[in-house]
Amino acid sequence: MLRQWITVQAIGISLFGSCAVAQHDKQGCTPAHTAITQPADSNTIDPNSPLGQLLKKINTAAKNLKSCQAAMDYLFIQEPELLDSRTLRKGVLYYQKTDKGSNVRINLDTVKQDDGEEQKKKEHYLFDGVWLTKIDYSLRQIDQYQQSPAEKPADVFEYISHNFPIVGFTGTDTLQKQFVISLIPPKDEEKGQEHLLLKVKPDSVYKDDYAQIDLWIDSKLNLPMRMVSLSITGDIYDLRLSKPEINKSLPDKIFVIDAPGDFSKSVKTLDQKENGKDSTWPQEL
Repeated sequence: MLRQWITVQAIGISLFGSCAVAQHDKQGCTPAHTAITQPADSNTIDPNSPLGQLLKKINTAAKNLKSCQAAMDYLFIQEPELLDSRTLRKGVLYYQKTDKGSNVRINLDTVKQDDGEEQKKKEHYLFDGVWLTKIDYSLRQIDQYQQSPAEKPADVFEYISHNFPIVGFTGTDTLQKQFVISLIPPKDEEKGQEHLLLKVKPDSVYKDDYAQIDLWIDSKLNLPMRMVSLSITGDIYDLRLSKPEINKSLPDKIFVIDAPGDFSKSVKTLDQKENGKDSTWPQEL
């Protein structure tokens, strides 16, 4: 899965369970959530309720999103109750949608393990709806995996949300199909944010990986700014987006593979499968 590919020691973005990591330091869980609205199934959310109105705003913002550039902090907490090992990656997220299709690029440039010093570790990931590409600058290696037929490219956020749950950028239809959604009362430190609790439904595509997601929405942009997730094994994943630039022109070169020509390269097409899976799927790298 993509969430495993772009990790250090299984770093991924996921769901935080009954409590959310409030900060990137070693604090305990926040108290259990008290929802403003009772958890509602996708067919029972009142469109005129505060939750229904917020979902409508998120849906409109997602449909109008043409480009995004944002700083990204990506924290993985392994076995918080026992090991409490923390790995923090920092970088930049780029997204662009045109008449020709959509592209996403995630540049991870540094890594910090527990209380150690932050170090440079440059790994870049690109997806154009057809090809998923990892550029590892330390290993001087490019790995490419075809994910869709060339004539039928996938929407990049729709694809990522099924493997690496950056949720909310594809609109509310996906959210309501996959999650039971509650609106959480804001805390003092959450000014300018709306807090949603997304509990994974039994038949959700996320059911084998996650229990729930705490999702914070920017009240002005109506787009996700933070996702804190709990995996079914108890690991915590915390993704923060900051300094967003929305619907501004991005240079085409951002979405072009820019590694030096002497990097080694591995390419796997759709027909290169073993038992229905890619012969070298990213988590094996």
